[in-house]
Amino acid sequence: FGDWLLDTAARHLLDDSGAIVALSGAEYRLLRVFLDHPQRVLNRDQLLNLTQGRDAELFERSIDLLVSRLRQRLREDAREPAYIKTVRSEGYVLSVPVSIRERHE
Repeated sequence: FGDWLLDTAARHLLDDSGAIVALSGAEYRLLRVFLDHPQRVLNRDQLLNLTQGRDAELFERSIDLLVSRLRQRLREDAREPAYIKTVRSEGYVLSVPVSIRERHE
C-alpha cells in the first residue's frame, strides 16, 4: 500500500528503501484491519472489535490514540494524512489501494 510493504510472516513494516519500521502488537493488528478493509470507513466500535475482540475493555478513544501512533509510524502529516484519513462523525478509512504480493523464496 502506497510506499509501504507489510511482511505478515515476519510482522515487519518496510518503507520504500527496505528499512524496517517497528510496530507494537496493537499497531500491527490495527494496520492489518485497515489492510483487510481498504477504502472502507470503520467506526471506533468496529476497530475495537476487530483489533481487540468483543470482550475488549478499552475506551473508544484508545482507538484514536492507536490511530495516531500508527500514523506516526507511517510518517503521516497529522494535518493531512495520506493513508489513514478521519471521516468526521463516522470513523477512519485507509484511503489507498492495497495489493497483495506473494513471498518468493
